[in-house]
Amino acid sequence: MNLSENDTILLKHILEHSFDEIFIADAAGMVLYTSQTTELVFGIPREQIVNHNLFDLEKQGLFSPSVIANVLRTKKKDTLIQETILNRKLIISGYPIFDSSGLLIGAMSVSRDITEFEYLKKENDQVAKALQLYQEENEKLRKQAASPFLHRNDKMAKVFDIASKVANINVTVLLEGESGTGKNHIAHMIHQMSSRKAEPFIEMNCGAIPESLFESELFGYEEGAFTGSKKGGKKGYFECARKGTLFLDEIGELPMNLQVKLLSVLQNHSFMRIGGTKEIEVNCRIICATNQQLETLIKERRFREDLYYRINVVKIDIPPLRERREEIIPLIYEITEQLNRKYGLDKYFTPTMAAWLSQQQWPGNVRELRNYIEKQIITTSGNEIDLESDEDTNQNSSIDANQEIPLDDYIETLEKEYIVRMYQKYPSSIKLAEKLGISQSTANRKIQKYVGTR
Repeated sequence: MNLSENDTILLKHILEHSFDEIFIADAAGMVLYTSQTTELVFGIPREQIVNHNLFDLEKQGLFSPSVIANVLRTKKKDTLIQETILNRKLIISGYPIFDSSGLLIGAMSVSRDITEFEYLKKENDQVAKALQLYQEENEKLRKQAASPFLHRNDKMAKVFDIASKVANINVTVLLEGESGTGKNHIAHMIHQMSSRKAEPFIEMNCGAIPESLFESELFGYEEGAFTGSKKGGKKGYFECARKGTLFLDEIGELPMNLQVKLLSVLQNHSFMRIGGTKEIEVNCRIICATNQQLETLIKERRFREDLYYRINVVKIDIPPLRERREEIIPLIYEITEQLNRKYGLDKYFTPTMAAWLSQQQWPGNVRELRNYIEKQIITTSGNEIDLESDEDTNQNSSIDANQEIPLDDYIETLEKEYIVRMYQKYPSSIKLAEKLGISQSTANRKIQKYVGTR
């Protein structure tokens, strides 16, 4: 093939300005041409390649393997990924060159540097993993934001696991537990973790509203519905909740006649105001709570069985505080912090006092504990609250000041409180061991024993 001078110049420019590295060899493997930037990619001077045999260069390990050598051997196209001595990663495709009669007269290869692509791919993989970890951590933080306490008790961990799972599922939830166990807190948490959190959270205590006002409070009324009704009527709790959450506390106290109407609302997803003729659609989520055994009330014909099954789609049993003593000390510190912010104070319970409080019975559960802490914060003169600060421990308190605790249990309680508090501040075994002056293995054992893996 004869090329004119202009054709030769044009071909040279095409080869030199190609984005890819180009090799051309004859049928014997003699290199006829390489791009000028070859040395930057392969780390081999151009003069050591041009007019040298690729089979020899392959034997020397400079190209291992050589794509062009493979093409010349097989007379077929070949593609492989090769890493150069400069740690550049290339994707190389080789092509046989035949003349018009089909005779092999040489081969060429085109190499594209994919080092940056590989780097970006690795970076993207790392970003994807980091994003996944971020999303997982964000989910943990979302749950912690709704529930600030560290739940080390298995029963409470199960409670919060179920609550988090049902938060975004539009089902009716029934919370059961003794008075003061935190049913209101769980209901709030479910609302805050749901997609309804920007909507209202409306609470109605069924045991605190006179029976004569129940219906109007729950469903509202139209103007002129009865003597004394407000001008323009009034919205009930269902309407006020809009697309949010309606929390019906002490559902066992709901009168039988209203149980029928509530059942109708749950079945039909609509209601009418008192004196109204227009159906109003129910868009809110219903959470019910009780400190009574509804099964017993059903047997006593004080609660409708059909309503029970309607509200009991998902039931969450909240254990009393005496069954989750591991949480008492974190609760003490959390409640103390909340009340300090409320009253603008800086009171604190000593570790000894907190450990002693964790051994008490608290029949009124979290509500009683909170009331006790609030009283001590308000009435104690100094900032430090210790056993000596409590003037009522020997009087009409539900706490037994003379309760005898085994020494080992008392020491373990103090150690546990201290380890938990320090681990929250230094959340790694290395840092914890350094701060406490103990070995890392000992710190790990303490963390496993008192903090756990949750």
